[in-house]
Amino acid sequence: MQLFQVISKLFPDFWKDAEQGHGRLAMIAFIALLHNYTITGWIIPGIF
Repeated sequence: MQLFQVISKLFPDFWKDAEQGHGRLAMIAFIALLHNYTITGWIIPGIF
């Protein structure tokens, strides 16, 4: 049995929850990037 089948049977909402978590982390990172650019004017201070 493949790993994703085992995970799907043990945790029915695993994939939905994982995608939501990744999306939320991506939006936090995007907001942090915008905030940093607003304050410093650089995308990554010291590099760009």
